[in-house]
Amino acid sequence: MRISYETESAIKILAAVAIIAVVVLYYLLAPIVTHKPVPYGVAAPKGQIILLENITLGKYNWENAVDLQKYLILKGSEDYGDSVTLKLQNPDWCLDIVIWEGQKYVRTEECIRELVIPKYLFAISSAFYWYVESGYHIIVYKREGTPENYELVNFTVTYGEETDWGAFKAAYPRD
Repeated sequence: MRISYETESAIKILAAVAIIAVVVLYYLLAPIVTHKPVPYGVAAPKGQIILLENITLGKYNWENAVDLQKYLILKGSEDYGDSVTLKLQNPDWCLDIVIWEGQKYVRTEECIRELVIPKYLFAISSAFYWYVESGYHIIVYKREGTPENYELVNFTVTYGEETDWGAFKAAYPRD
């Protein structure tokens, strides 16, 4: 028995449509089916050289300090709670926290070594990178004396049960 020309054409068109539908569904559903969460961690700094600055925010001044607001980047897509804990490992370094309150800067913490940062103070991108919001400044400085050139500053960041390390080398700018 022979198939008519019209039936043969209909079968070919249906086969082509079915193949195209399978390919489109594969590209649409594969990312959903094979989704893997972005593991939590410190994306930056991981040993980068960061230049020391003389920082002035309102009436507060620091010499030879680093504002981590520009450099601290976390990553992760899992939800482990509402806060992140940053802890300095170097005993002679401190953290000051300065927040912009709309009309002036206010120092909320002075010379601490461990800081709990609420999760809402991070802007989380679609790629699950966490950036410190612009009005929140984490100033890192040496408590007494001046830092050595290329001095390594280590810290850990804990989110829920997950902990990762971060570090930067504090360097003086060239003249």
